[in-house]
Amino acid sequence: MELNKVLIIDDDQDILETAGAILGYEGFEIHSADNIKEGIELIKTLSPNVILLDVMFPEKKTLGFEAAERIKELYPDIPIFIITTINREYAFNITKADVKAEEFLNKPVDYDKLIALIKHYTRVT
Repeated sequence: MELNKVLIIDDDQDILETAGAILGYEGFEIHSADNIKEGIELIKTLSPNVILLDVMFPEKKTLGFEAAERIKELYPDIPIFIITTINREYAFNITKADVKAEEFLNKPVDYDKLIALIKHYTRVT
């Protein structure tokens, strides 16, 4: 049985390790990148089933939003989950309707909810 591949793109090493460990334990094949460029290269080679994408990167606080749009143009069938602290750190009230992504989750992540969403989008039971 082929595992569902999850690509995590986040500059926070703690998120990469924690999410990777939890999702790996749940049986997902985890790949990660700590920057957008590397993440997009991995999409080309891996064809992940789901992408978990942070918004705020050192280069630009909204780089993840721009990356989501670009990824959707190139790979419209891959679900993107935005996972960010932007609403907590800034006076924004961004929701799923405002971004090019299937899901918008605020950090800290509710991993039970995240696992259920990944299973929903990848049709894993």
